[in-house]
Amino acid sequence: MSSTSKNYYYKIITFTLLLATIPVIIVGLFSYLRSSEVIQENVAQEKQQSIFQVQTNIEQVLKTVDHSLTYFVSTNHLNQILREPLTPYQFQLYNQAKQELSSLQTKETGVEDIILVSLQEKWAINNQGLQRLTLEESEKIHQTYIANPQGAAWVLEENNQNVFTNSRSSCSYNINLVKHLPFTSSNKTGLAVARIPACTFNEIMGQKPETETTIVLDDKYQVVGHSSFNKISDDFSELGYLNELKATEEKSGQFNIDINGTVYKITYRKSDYNNWTYVSLISISDLNQQSSSIGWFTLIACCILLSLSLIVSLIGSRRIYKPVHRLQEIVSSSGKVPTGAKHKNEFELIEQRIHDMLDQNDQLESKLQGQVTQLKQFFMVKLLQAKVSEHEVHSKMISYGYNNDWNRLCVFTVQIDSLDESMFNVKEEDLLLFAINTMIEDMIPNQNRLTPIVMNQTQVTVMMTNHKTDEEYTHYVNEVAQEIQVKVKEELNLPISIGISLPYESIIKTNIAYKEGIEALKYRIKFENEAIIFFENLERGTAFHTYYPKQLENVVFDAIKICDKEKVDEELNQLLRVILEKNLNHTQYHISIVRFLNNLLELMQTLGIDVLKKEYKVSMFDQIYELKTLQEIENWFKDMIIYPLIDNVEERTNSQYKNLSDKIIHIVQQEFDSDITLESIATRLHYNPNYLSSIFRKETNMSFSEYLSLYRLTTAKQWLEETNMSVREISEKLKYTNSQNFIRSFKKVEGTTPGKYRDLKRAQ
Repeated sequence: MSSTSKNYYYKIITFTLLLATIPVIIVGLFSYLRSSEVIQENVAQEKQQSIFQVQTNIEQVLKTVDHSLTYFVSTNHLNQILREPLTPYQFQLYNQAKQELSSLQTKETGVEDIILVSLQEKWAINNQGLQRLTLEESEKIHQTYIANPQGAAWVLEENNQNVFTNSRSSCSYNINLVKHLPFTSSNKTGLAVARIPACTFNEIMGQKPETETTIVLDDKYQVVGHSSFNKISDDFSELGYLNELKATEEKSGQFNIDINGTVYKITYRKSDYNNWTYVSLISISDLNQQSSSIGWFTLIACCILLSLSLIVSLIGSRRIYKPVHRLQEIVSSSGKVPTGAKHKNEFELIEQRIHDMLDQNDQLESKLQGQVTQLKQFFMVKLLQAKVSEHEVHSKMISYGYNNDWNRLCVFTVQIDSLDESMFNVKEEDLLLFAINTMIEDMIPNQNRLTPIVMNQTQVTVMMTNHKTDEEYTHYVNEVAQEIQVKVKEELNLPISIGISLPYESIIKTNIAYKEGIEALKYRIKFENEAIIFFENLERGTAFHTYYPKQLENVVFDAIKICDKEKVDEELNQLLRVILEKNLNHTQYHISIVRFLNNLLELMQTLGIDVLKKEYKVSMFDQIYELKTLQEIENWFKDMIIYPLIDNVEERTNSQYKNLSDKIIHIVQQEFDSDITLESIATRLHYNPNYLSSIFRKETNMSFSEYLSLYRLTTAKQWLEETNMSVREISEKLKYTNSQNFIRSFKKVEGTTPGKYRDLKRAQ
C-alpha cells in the first residue's frame, strides 16, 4: 500500500492523537475561564431578570400614581376649584376636593400625601387641611416647582426641606410627582404634588445578597433608590464607572468594569417612562468561587480520556481504515477516473464517483420515472371513462411502452366480498384495494396487462392475451383469476370476487368492457363468496319476469309465529336459495327479495310489534341493494327483523298476555272472523271500553277499529293469494256488511280491487 494511497489512514492516526491531546490542553487551560463564563452568563441572565423586575415594580407604582393624579387634575371640577377662594361658604367644594385627594392615597401606591395648590387664590390643600399661602410661600413654590419647564416631573426632596412638611412621613426623603395646572393653559395658576416615601422603593427592591448592590438613579443620576438607604439623594453623576453608562444609547445591557482594583458585573436598564436608570453591581470574584473545583474535575477527566484515546487510536485506526480502502478499490475499478483529476484523500475519490452515479440516476429518473406512474394511472382512468380518442389511445400505448401485440383484451374487476371475519374495518377498504392492486401488478407480467388502478371501490385491470381459441382464452383468464384470489387470501385473508368482461379486440372499447365487469359483480348475490363471474355466462334477458316462492314464505312466517329459530334459519335459507336458483338477472332477484321484506314488515305490523330502530326505517330498502352475497342478505334479515321479532313474540307468549294490548291483539287474531267489538272485549276482560281504547292506542299507535280492519285486510290478501274463495265469501267471513263495503275498504288501502289483486299475484 503506497503512501499516496494511504492519506486517509495517516489522517486517522493523526486525528485520533490530536483528538486525545487537544482536549486535555484546551480543557486544562480554559476550564476555569469557561466555568467562570458559564456562571457569569447564568448570573447575568438572572440579574437582567432581577433588575427588570425591580424596574417593572417601581414603574408600576409610578405610572399608577401618575395616571390617577392626571385623571384627577384633568377634570373640570378641579379646574373650577382652583379658581375659587374656598371661603367658609364653599366648604362643600373644599370637602369634595379633600375626599378626592384622600381617595388617591392607597396602600398599593404608597402615596402618603397629595397637595393641591392654587397660586391664583393663594391656598393649598393636603392631609393637614386647608391653609392660606403667604407671599413668601407662594414665591418659594413658584421657584421650586413652577420654574421647572417640565409640566410634570418626578422630584426627589428631603422631607424637612419641602415647602409642605408632613409630620406623618415615615421617611426622610420623598419622591414627589409635580404636575402644573391647568394642563390646557400655558398660564399655570396651580399645581398638584403626590408624595411617595423613598423607603417604599427599598421595600419594592426587596432583600438582596450582601455581594450585590441595586441602585435607582433619576435623570440627573441622583440616587432615588439604593440597597443602602443612607445613599439616598447622593449625586452619582461624577462616578467614573457610570461614564460608560452615560455614553451608551442602549436601553439595557451589561458590562464589566474595574472599581478600585475589583472587577464588577454591572447590569443596567434605562426607563423610557421617566429616564430613570436601574443599576445592579456584583463582584466577578464572588461569581467564580465554584470554578476552581470544576476546573480540577475537568482536568482529571481529560487525563483519563487521553490515556484511553491513545490506546484506542493505535488499535482501531487500521481496523477503521480497511473497509475504506476496499471501498476505494471497488469505486476505482467501477469506472474510469477523469484524466488530470486530483484527490486529496480516498473519500474525495469515492465522493466524486458516487456523485457521478447519482447525477446519472437522477437524470434518468427525472426523465423516465418522474411522473410516468401517475400519468399511466391517469390515462387508465380516462380510458375506462371513455374520455380518450382513438388516436390518443394508440399514441399513449406507444409512449408508455405498453404491449401492442394481442389477440384479445378483457377487463378484470375485483371487489372485496366481506370484511366481517377479517381483522380490518370498513374504513380500511380503500387501503386494502390498493394493496390488492399492488399484488396484481406484481403477479401479472407487464406484457400481459395495462396499469392496474383502483376506481370507484373496485380494482380494475385490463388483461391482454394472445390465445386464439375460446377454450385457451377462458382457461387462461380463469387461472389468473384463481391465482389472484389465492394470493389475496394468503396475504390479507380476504375473500374477493372477480368480474370478467366479454373479450374484445379494440382498446377503445375498454369502457364498455369495464361496465360489463362491474355488471358481472352484481350477480354475486346468486353465488357464494370468492366468485369468478364471466359476463358472457349471465342471464341478461330484458323481459320483466320474477319468481317468488309464496309457500316457502308462509312456512317461514309460521316458524316466526311459533318462535322456532332453527326452523326459521332452515326455511329462510331455502327461500333465498330458491329465488336465486332461477336463471334471472340481479335486478329481478332484488325485486323478489324486496317483496319478501315488504311482506315481512306486514307480518310485523299484523302481530302488533315494532322491532325497527328509527335510524333503519328510512334506509332499509337502500340497505338491501347494498348487500353483495346470499350470506349477507340472510344475516341481514335475521339480525335486523326476524330474530328481534321472534324475541318479542316469545316474550309476549311467556308473559301470558300480561299486557292489555297484547290480550286484545290475541283475541283479534283468534276471533277476527266473528262479530267482535271493543265493548265485548272490555266486558270479557272486566275493563271500561274507553280505558281499553286509550291504552290500546297508546301502546300500538292505532285505534282498535284500525287494527281490526288491518288484520282482516291482511287475512283477506292471504286468502286471495292462496285460496279460491270468492270475494263475497271472503267479505262474509270477515264480517263486512256487504261485498261492496269490503271492495271499497280493500281498494282504499291497496289501490286496486280484490279481484285485480288476485289476478296480479297469480300472474307473478
